[in-house]
Amino acid sequence: MILVTFCCRNFRSFSELSWDLPLGLVVLAGPNGAGKTNLLEALAVFGNLTSFRPGSPTSWVLHGQAAFTLRGQLQQGDTSLVLEQHARLGRTLQRTLFRGGRQVRAAEYLPLFPVATLASHDRDLIFGGPEHRRRLLDRLAFHLKPQVLDILLRYRRALRQRNAALARGQATSLDAFDREMAHLGAQLVDARLSTLRLLDQALEEELAHLGWLGAKPILRYHAPEGPAAHAAGGEQFLLLQLRRLRGQELARGHTLVGPHRHDLGITISGRPAREVLSAGQAKLLATSLRLASVAVTAGMRKVAPLVTFDDVDAELDGAVLSRLLPRLATLSPQVVVSTAHPEVVLPSCPEATVVCVQGGTLAESERSRW
Repeated sequence: MILVTFCCRNFRSFSELSWDLPLGLVVLAGPNGAGKTNLLEALAVFGNLTSFRPGSPTSWVLHGQAAFTLRGQLQQGDTSLVLEQHARLGRTLQRTLFRGGRQVRAAEYLPLFPVATLASHDRDLIFGGPEHRRRLLDRLAFHLKPQVLDILLRYRRALRQRNAALARGQATSLDAFDREMAHLGAQLVDARLSTLRLLDQALEEELAHLGWLGAKPILRYHAPEGPAAHAAGGEQFLLLQLRRLRGQELARGHTLVGPHRHDLGITISGRPAREVLSAGQAKLLATSLRLASVAVTAGMRKVAPLVTFDDVDAELDGAVLSRLLPRLATLSPQVVVSTAHPEVVLPSCPEATVVCVQGGTLAESERSRW
C-alpha cells in the first residue's frame, strides 16, 4: 500500500505534523538536529511498531507530554485504509492500535504497512552481536509468513517461563516447557532457514547493483548445538539437547540451547566479515542485506514496503551513492532518505523531490537552493 498522508502529534520533536507524501524518491534535507531522523523514526514506529534507533520507546514521546499519536492514510487502487496508534506513558509505553477505526492487536496491524529502515546502525549487522542478525531474519520471515510472529512470541514466552523455573530450581516443571520450546523452536528455525535461502539469493544481486568488488560474502545459519538442530527431526534433537543440558542449565539459571542463541554467520574468504571489512565495506554489505530483504519482501508479497534511509551519504562514497539511490527507486514506489549534505546526494537522483526540514516543519524545496 502507498502512504498518502501521514500525521504525528507529540512524537519526538514534532508537536504537530501533517505530510502528504509524494511517490518516488524524497530527499529530506536540513542541518543536523532539524528533525530528519525523528521523522523517519515516526514512519518506522507507525509501520513496524518499533524504531531503528536504540533506546527506550518512552523517549518517543515529546518532552513534557504524556502521549503521542501516529496516523496514516493508506491507498491501494480504489481501496483506502486508515491506521492509527495512540501511545501513553506509564511505567512503560502503553499503545492502542486501530485499523479503519477498529481496535486491533499487533499481529493484525503489523502486516499492513511494513517499513524497511536503513540507517547507520545497520553496521551492527556486521560488527554487532547475533541478536541483530536474528532480528533481520525473523522480521523478514514474518513479512513472508505472518504466522511466524505468533510462533516467535510463543517461543519467547515459553523461554521466559522456562528460565524462571530454572532460576527457582523447579526441575519438575521443565518437561512441559521443554516440549513446547522444542516444538516452537523447530518451527522457528525452519522459517529462518527458508528465509535465509531467499535472502542469500537476493544478496548477490544487490551487491552487484552497488558495485561490490571483494569476494562474495557467505551466509550460513549457525546453531551452537550442531547442524542436526536444523535438519530433519530438529524438534526431537532440540528436545534431547534441552534434557541433556538440564543439569548445567539449573546451575546457571537459564536456557543454553535453542534458536534464541542462534546466529546468521557472515564470512568472507573463510573469515568472519567483521574481521576483514573496513567501516565503509561493512556499511555497503549491511546496506545490501537490507536491500535484499526489501527485494525478497516485494517479490514474495507483490507489494514493496516503504523504504527509509537515514543519513544516506554517511560512510558511502559518491560512486556507491550513484548506484544506490537509483536502485532504491526501483525497489519501492516510495523511498524517503535524509541528509545534511544535499549537495552530495542530489546529483545522484535528479528526479527526487526535495523536502526541507527545519524546526519541526516541512517545506518542499527548489533543488537550486542546494
